[in-house]
Amino acid sequence: MSYKYLKTSQIVPGQGMSFTLYEIEGADGIRRMLTTIPEAGKISLYPNPPVKKLFAPERCDASSRDEFEQLWDRGDAPKKG
Repeated sequence: MSYKYLKTSQIVPGQGMSFTLYEIEGADGIRRMLTTIPEAGKISLYPNPPVKKLFAPERCDASSRDEFEQLWDRGDAPKKG
């Protein structure tokens, strides 16, 4: 299956720029997502994201599978329990 990759950015006061990357299935279905704050060294993974449909994908910037997978491999999955 072929996916597309998109990202958004916003400032997090006191931490720097935050980037959210999405792995999209179909037109706007979110399969996986992650959030990174490079200046703080944080990468949060969402293998089962709470939001399943991306609002306004046309407002997102393009990303790539390579960028997404590199960050995913370095990220921290949410803790259970």
